[in-house]
Amino acid sequence: MQLLKARAYQHLFLQVGRSSILPDSDSGHKITLEAFKFKDSIAEDIKCADLVISHAGAVSCLETLGAGKPLLVVVNDKCMDNHQLELAKQLHQDSHLLYCTV
Repeated sequence: MQLLKARAYQHLFLQVGRSSILPDSDSGHKITLEAFKFKDSIAEDIKCADLVISHAGAVSCLETLGAGKPLLVVVNDKCMDNHQLELAKQLHQDSHLLYCTV
């Protein structure tokens, strides 16, 4: 949150999926936080975003890159027999995104 604030981001939209944890909107970082479990489509959120931070799912990556948005991928390298890591590495090598692991 401190890094996002330092880069002048003011709003964070967070999809938490099946998690039982919904972050408190009062984070103390003066960034507006909106958390949700699922939406039918996050295409509009991506379209309006200045930066997308995502897992390395192919649909998430392709949808974000197709919208021309900068993308930071956080890979859980214990998922899907490292297919997410392979995808992120290749897209990074092709200069499409930045990635890191958990």
